[in-house]
Amino acid sequence: MTTSATAPIRVAHLADLHIGSALHGLAQYPGAPAIDRSAAPYEALRAAVRHIVEGGYHAVLIAGDVFDRRHTDARALAACQDTLGAFHEAGLRTVVVSGNHDAQTPLPHKLNLPPSVRWLAADAPESVAWPDLGITVHGQSVAEPDERRDLAAGYPRAIPGAVNIGLLHTSLHGAWSRRVCAPADPRTLARAGYDYWALGHVHHRLIPGAGAFAVYPGNTHARGPGEPGGRGFTELLIEGPASGPAPDPGPGSVAAPGPGGDRRRITIRPVDTAPVRYETLHLPYPATAEAELRDRFAALAEPPAGGCVVWTLSAATPPGLLHEARALAGPAAMVCPAED
Repeated sequence: MTTSATAPIRVAHLADLHIGSALHGLAQYPGAPAIDRSAAPYEALRAAVRHIVEGGYHAVLIAGDVFDRRHTDARALAACQDTLGAFHEAGLRTVVVSGNHDAQTPLPHKLNLPPSVRWLAADAPESVAWPDLGITVHGQSVAEPDERRDLAAGYPRAIPGAVNIGLLHTSLHGAWSRRVCAPADPRTLARAGYDYWALGHVHHRLIPGAGAFAVYPGNTHARGPGEPGGRGFTELLIEGPASGPAPDPGPGSVAAPGPGGDRRRITIRPVDTAPVRYETLHLPYPATAEAELRDRFAALAEPPAGGCVVWTLSAATPPGLLHEARALAGPAAMVCPAED
């Protein structure tokens, strides 16, 4: 897909696909929706791919942990091959960097990459230019499962006249991750002068701040109750050059002109595509529990056809409310006891 330099450009930013990882925290009881804990994550990946392929996007950025270190089988390899092939057939340019999980599996080296896909190396930063889109992507893969290099410190300075995007799998200063990976100070990202940093490693949607326009898109599917909320990817809408006040980006979106003022404006928007969504039921007060249950169930939009919301009681919720919650939940909801 091609576009003029002044037309809006849509880029999909994905991370932490963990292809092959299964769901946990599910329950079996009469009336519960059927969820295949191994198959559901593959459907989540297919749903994200369908949305991107059919959604008028121009390019895809994947910020690491494409594979899961515990699942190195042929099914995971085929799913990744199909994903990258679908992007290529749709005319999308794709750039990928490895995360710490990818460094622990041989699967990336077994892929037959389509011509439109670049999987960047780990020995030094690389830059990929898309002149027709006015975009240059800078990135470097993680080399070791316990990567301790500050990869961001070696990224090149921004190229004048282009929309510069940094693609990086990193724990930054470690505040949002249990595992250190390619640690970096957010101020280092700001000094590079890029318009956007496409990050991976943290599974929650997050904008770290500290000067750089950097985003964690979250993972494409939640793996359990500890990862609540919608899952999918982040959309970048690149317009410009930016002049005058920025339009209202809408609920859940952020707009920023990037450094330089006259550069093209980037608006981001979270896109939910995963059919299975986890949420927590925190109901510590039995006297108001029934009303709160009805409100919680009503406030969340119905999942897509074939989808499901998995509700998990918090530890502070009386276990006796489990039966009542199951009675009030709709057919597309699973209610599970608190995790041990």
